[in-house]
Amino acid sequence: MRLLRLLVVGFVIDARREQDPKPAAREGKPKKKGGKAASWEAPSMSIGQVREKCNVYGGPLLMLLFTCALFGARIAGEDFSPDTKNDEVNLFEVLGVPHDASVLDVRKAYKHLALSWHPDKNPGCEACATRFAKISQAYEVLNNPEKRKAYEARRAPEGSLESMASVDLTADDFEARVARSNDVWYVQVYDPTDGLCQHFHALWEDVAHRHEDVARFGRIDLVKHRRVVSLLPQRVGMVPLVFRFARGHEPVIFQSAYSSEDRGSAPFARFVQDNFPEVRRIGAAAELRSWWDAGADRQRILLASPAGGFGRRTAELMQALRLAHMWHEFFDFAVADAKLASDALGSSLPPGALQTPGAWAVVARAQGGAGGRAEVKEAAQLRDLSGAMQELISRSIGHEAPHATLRNYQQLCGALGMRTFCLFLVDNSVARVPVALEELGSSRTSFLQEAAELRSEDEEATEEPFHIQPIRVTTSSSRLPWLPVAPGASFKALWAAADKAPSFVLELETRRVAPVKTASFRELYQQIAYDDLKFRELPEGLSLARSLPDPEVTLGRELLHGLATLQGSLLAFLLAAAAIAVVPELSLPAVGAVTAVAASLIAGAWPLACRRCIAIVWCGISPGRFECLVGG
Repeated sequence: MRLLRLLVVGFVIDARREQDPKPAAREGKPKKKGGKAASWEAPSMSIGQVREKCNVYGGPLLMLLFTCALFGARIAGEDFSPDTKNDEVNLFEVLGVPHDASVLDVRKAYKHLALSWHPDKNPGCEACATRFAKISQAYEVLNNPEKRKAYEARRAPEGSLESMASVDLTADDFEARVARSNDVWYVQVYDPTDGLCQHFHALWEDVAHRHEDVARFGRIDLVKHRRVVSLLPQRVGMVPLVFRFARGHEPVIFQSAYSSEDRGSAPFARFVQDNFPEVRRIGAAAELRSWWDAGADRQRILLASPAGGFGRRTAELMQALRLAHMWHEFFDFAVADAKLASDALGSSLPPGALQTPGAWAVVARAQGGAGGRAEVKEAAQLRDLSGAMQELISRSIGHEAPHATLRNYQQLCGALGMRTFCLFLVDNSVARVPVALEELGSSRTSFLQEAAELRSEDEEATEEPFHIQPIRVTTSSSRLPWLPVAPGASFKALWAAADKAPSFVLELETRRVAPVKTASFRELYQQIAYDDLKFRELPEGLSLARSLPDPEVTLGRELLHGLATLQGSLLAFLLAAAAIAVVPELSLPAVGAVTAVAASLIAGAWPLACRRCIAIVWCGISPGRFECLVGG
């Protein structure tokens, strides 16, 4: 307390002490004629004296304020949590079926999942047994009409604003779910006590149910989660307010919720359809050929449609557009008429491709240029187009080892339409990656042959297919924006759980990890299928979101994270102490020069700051690059 008193009020007390004259001197002052006492005028402090007092008390006071700021930064850094929130279990999501799925669809989904997660097929896997128990519980409820009706009524009782078609968002998970997503999101801000929000709820549910296969829908309760409002692109005045978020696009706001003329769901449905991200449309053969031949470093996927096929925005077409938007990080997509594509790409297409009248098709060009033969997957009807796209995307992305980030790791490790294992390649050289991909492809081919032979010998033998997706992680961060950044703070714990092996396998859905002990991957599919790979569960509380690289993190957030650590706070304290001690002794030009040198050293030593400086120039030259669009 004495130290605080000295720092805070010492300057004032000392100043008053110098202003007050000694009592004896004051009493001995002669009186003026007329009986009036002479007025005492306190001597004022000179500029030199003020500077001297600032030198004595200013430094310690600034250090005290800086220490308080460090404590605040540490609290803010510890409070940040980008992990998604564990919401109440949604039985429809457990089975992976829409809310209007028929009993037959529920049974098909259950049979497919049971083959993958049954405890008999996964001995010793507690997470698999837990997953299978949830699948069985969901099937038991949704397969029974009476239980299903009771479940839906319990989740969304009549008159409540509980949503069956959207997820609840908070400040803790908004960034991870929405801002760092490759998907298209429609987010509603609402007040459960507001009459207009209560009326709009039924319209929201109707449109969200009809479009749940083409976009993600989320809601923010303005009463419970006011902190999330600061993350929104516009101040919330009236509710309900609906935002559309899509990577590479500015947020769009739905304004017609306040209209009293049209209270139906048609305006909101039009908003969803009209503001959905587009795919590049090509109408000339020369332009199509030029696009197909360019960009050898990225794969090309062309959606070939019958004449006028892309005229009307149907739900089936929007599913294909959604896939194109989600996978734009790895592929370049375009749309063209099938006849135009046949004329422009005739030499690159397989014989007889794009010749079926009225059929849709997905044409994929392998990475490395247009020299090879294109792969074509035809869809007899529009509703089959997204399935054909997903099949080609899964097959193509499996032949690559992209760098994992916070934005794409869930997409790569859990959204490929089948059970997926992610193979982490840690600090693999550029020359090693093609060898690893060739070994992995050889393992998959031999495993599929073995599974086919087993089925031919025993008709009851069922081996559910799975996919191994290789991804790369670099432990050191690059200062160039087109190169990968270092993983998050929790990656060390994730890597330690895998014995710090140079490659390890992660199953995202069960949070299990297994180190790969062999130098070759030629038996990796067999090792997983026949339980030769020893999986272990990740430590409880380990955040996967904090383990992956986040090239989009802001400098402010990174600074808070650094100050939240002991090393960062001590370094900042020492730098501030040195600055407070040295700067007052320097002239103004010298202070400017020291500041410029310090900023240059920080930018060079801090990879993220250096990346941001280079990215400003890089994105000014190449604004269409993916790394320049993700923040949009």
